[in-house]
Amino acid sequence: MNNWTPYFREKCKPFFLTLTTLFFLSFFSLTSHAGPRPEVAERIIAYRGDQGIKIWTLRIGDRKAHEALVQIEDVDHDWNLLIQKMKITRVNDELRYSVTTGGKRHVVLILKQNNGELYLPNEPIAINLAYSDSLSQQGDAQNFLNHYLANKK
Repeated sequence: MNNWTPYFREKCKPFFLTLTTLFFLSFFSLTSHAGPRPEVAERIIAYRGDQGIKIWTLRIGDRKAHEALVQIEDVDHDWNLLIQKMKITRVNDELRYSVTTGGKRHVVLILKQNNGELYLPNEPIAINLAYSDSLSQQGDAQNFLNHYLANKK
């Protein structure tokens, strides 16, 4: 039987390595699953602002939840490229996007038709915005959601 042991090890080694690898892959894929992906709108709505600032918005969750993911790009601020979930409230014909920081609600965006204003914390003036069809077409809703979920962890 001693003569068979080295032969058996050499012939079965690839099988056991493959089986062990598959076991670990399936185990880690089950433990890393964080639940279902949230629903998002099919397309991103983007705005251009003064000084080349870009704003990307994407509805997240059910429409009745009134929430959106918002990213501000090309701004000299701590929020540059940060994707944040914001609450949307309608006031007359305006949409107001807000976050709660330090226990206080801060209105970040006010959008009315195809224009708006950006209000960054600790910045003295608002930044004017206009809807950008070309930027909106560049956006990928699922990729945007991926970035938000990856950075949320």
